[in-house]
Amino acid sequence: MEADPGLLLDLPGWSLTRRTPDGLRPILRDIHLRIPRGGWLAVLGGNGSGKSSLLKHLAAEESPLRESSAIMFQDPDDQLVAATVARELTLGRPDAPVAELLAGIGLPGRQEDDPRLLSAGQKQRLVLAVALAGEPRVLLADEPIALQDPAQSRWVLERLRRWVDAAPERTLVTACGDRRELERADTLMVLAHGRVALQGPVAELRDHPLVSGILGKEETAAPPAPPPQEDPAAPPTVEARDLVLLFGDSGKGLKQGSLRLAAGARLGIHGSNGCGKSTLLAALAGARRPDGGQIRLCGRALYQGRGLDLEHGRAMLAPQFPEYLFTRPTVAEELAVDPALAGKAVPTVLAAWGLPGDIAERNPHSLSTGQRRRLALGLVLASERPVLLLDEPTAALDHQGRQEVLAALAALPAATTLVMASHDRDFLRRAGCRLLDLDVEAAAG
Repeated sequence: MEADPGLLLDLPGWSLTRRTPDGLRPILRDIHLRIPRGGWLAVLGGNGSGKSSLLKHLAAEESPLRESSAIMFQDPDDQLVAATVARELTLGRPDAPVAELLAGIGLPGRQEDDPRLLSAGQKQRLVLAVALAGEPRVLLADEPIALQDPAQSRWVLERLRRWVDAAPERTLVTACGDRRELERADTLMVLAHGRVALQGPVAELRDHPLVSGILGKEETAAPPAPPPQEDPAAPPTVEARDLVLLFGDSGKGLKQGSLRLAAGARLGIHGSNGCGKSTLLAALAGARRPDGGQIRLCGRALYQGRGLDLEHGRAMLAPQFPEYLFTRPTVAEELAVDPALAGKAVPTVLAAWGLPGDIAERNPHSLSTGQRRRLALGLVLASERPVLLLDEPTAALDHQGRQEVLAALAALPAATTLVMASHDRDFLRRAGCRLLDLDVEAAAG
């Protein structure tokens, strides 16, 4: 049969297995893989459906693609290897217009910065610039706005749409986790239970029940929860005075910041990429020594010695990249570390966190990004620490996962002090948080 010139790939009966620390695992089974030539294909699916695995395979050496391609991984740290931003952009492209590229992604003048010191959203945009600088015919992007603030999300989506439309032979394939992204795409593929459950034009499928079940509907959002009443006379569980957190050698950062939270308080921190949300949470956790000022948790001063202060036992952080939390070779062993989970049946605990029981003996790093997020959040929320710190807790989660996080937060003991950083103000309000705009705080400092 003659190949369809309108299809970049047309592979009936195609299967995908993935090599993990636990061995080979089936991801997609006997599907008809059809990718249109030209335009934007959004690949949608719940956590663990195989979206990221499909994109990684299409970018691998054994890929069935015969066109030049580039990929943006979901975690930009997996792709940044150079010592400076400029070197990252010029690897293999010594004549790349570095200043122009950086201005185009909102990072002017950052040529000599260490990429590792950028915020997660800034790193993601840097990876996008590197990918496009190679002039690929096919761009594979894994949730390209998952780490972006609202303004930068719009910029990234517009940039991707312009790139696709600039040449008819260009093909963009994204692992989709956001309805805003879906609305920019031309065609849609929905993965479920190892199969292609739906495929066709976005205009025809955007309101399909399967799509709404994964992405949710805006009109069904729950109303905001009222923030807990705080007693100003109660002793603080979290207190920061004259806090200074600088970003590298730039002299920029949060300066003279102060914070006072009593037991049961809920604070939602929001702001643009690079304003210091993750840095502040790390400092409160004992994982990032401040450049000035003092932090106290439940009356204990942090950073009394010269180094970090990770053994205080008063707070626990769910980091933006959940794999940083894992230290054991299996999921079951991760659960066994926490005394609060001792004696509980592992499958029962995992089911309560929206995770299948058969992952108990798997390496946590072999899970999908959304599953790793659920596991990390479950470990932190079950820790019974008086202070919980959550960094972008809904990133990479599908609609069901976000609803489960809200339910878990509502079930926390009333005395738990909760500090969350998120680009999603609606989520923070629905979780009952008082909002703190870190852009305003940094500007005031």
